[in-house]
Amino acid sequence: MDAGPDDQSTQPWWRGVVPGRRLAGKRAFVTGAGMLAGGELFGIGEAIAVLFAAQGAAVAVADVSRARAEATVELISGRGGMAMATVGDLSSISDSERCVSQADDALGGLDTVVNCAALPGGGGSPVDVAIETWEQVMAVNLHATFLTARHAIPRLRRAGGGSIVNISSVAASRGHGSGAYAASKAAMLGLTRDWAYLHGRDGIRVNCILPGHVHTPMGLSGGEEMREIRRACGLLGTEGDAWDVAWPAVFLASEESRWITGVELPVDAGTTSSGALAIHVLNSRSPV
Repeated sequence: MDAGPDDQSTQPWWRGVVPGRRLAGKRAFVTGAGMLAGGELFGIGEAIAVLFAAQGAAVAVADVSRARAEATVELISGRGGMAMATVGDLSSISDSERCVSQADDALGGLDTVVNCAALPGGGGSPVDVAIETWEQVMAVNLHATFLTARHAIPRLRRAGGGSIVNISSVAASRGHGSGAYAASKAAMLGLTRDWAYLHGRDGIRVNCILPGHVHTPMGLSGGEEMREIRRACGLLGTEGDAWDVAWPAVFLASEESRWITGVELPVDAGTTSSGALAIHVLNSRSPV
């Protein structure tokens, strides 16, 4: 994206990297990329869409809400980037196929897919969880990911290959009482490895990012006290945000990672590389 009305160097999609180079020529389909009203706190999907555009990609912003999708497109377009909105329920076979087809037509092909659409919820004991909530979370988090890949992979093949980036969670590998959310995100790990195996010879790389306790609209539960607890759980003792996940996604979508596939990348300030006791000792020894 070109310089907009504000000072680009102060924006989170800058970080000292010249815009428009790392993903130049890429055509990306990013799910769950709509922006909430106000746009002051970015979610992971919209941060990825905006950063991809800032790095030169043409982006299809996929969301169930037209207002949210168009808000992201407006932000990108207002700064000289290329984006279009495609709206539908990606857990529906017909909507998924239509959205991917619209993006393919509008962008002249697809070579990059980011599966980010997700719902929290469905936690607690299987004895108590509402079946309807469980099914809804699994539909959005897992079934939509499957359908997106089903309809996008033939397009990636036609493009000569490409990159799929699945956005999972540290909840996939640690017990948090997350129920359906954890199950859906853990399943994405298996699909990542399987798709990397099945489609590597098609030139399609498939990798997975596992975000930690980042400060996003989805991560606001528990208020400021819980926010501080989450920050203290990481080895760095600092808080991450959506942009800290979006930058690794740029790497995995770019040619810089052309020899990387089937990888699970935690982006969590080291939270999952240690244990609860060790973190407690660390926090007791040095103020955070």
